[in-house]
Amino acid sequence: MSEQTHGASGEQLLAMMEQEEDTGGVIRVKLKPRPLGSPPLGFLLSLPLLALPFGGWLVESGLLVLARCSFKTMFGLPCMGCGATRATLNVLHGDWLEALFFQPLVLTIYTLVALWGVTSLVLYIRGEELEVHTATWLTWTLRIGLLALPFINWVYLVSLEI
Repeated sequence: MSEQTHGASGEQLLAMMEQEEDTGGVIRVKLKPRPLGSPPLGFLLSLPLLALPFGGWLVESGLLVLARCSFKTMFGLPCMGCGATRATLNVLHGDWLEALFFQPLVLTIYTLVALWGVTSLVLYIRGEELEVHTATWLTWTLRIGLLALPFINWVYLVSLEI
């Protein structure tokens, strides 16, 4: 018996075993009851996506004139968000492949936020929420990947001279 488990109650031992289980598996997802008063955060954060058609209409009708990217003007290189307006307009016209060409990261973010919003709303209606546990190595891999994605996207934009 280890130092930690010596003298521990049954409940404490079960809690320690569950904690060890959490780190042993790669991903564990379970549904649990939503606490009363807990808002559907994913849905609320996805609401600005509903304004995209209005913004696209403003740009296309000429009521909103966007200046050229100041980063690109100063340095001759695209910024990490270059192509986002063109990609958004292509999405609004249903041309997903062209949008993916102009700005793959923005299109990916739109898609993930929309999925998160719909999932959050459905679970909110059902009175549930997701609890996700990942192995420590996977958590760190995802974090590093999320930090690397904007740089990889920027290298892609520079290579295409967008």
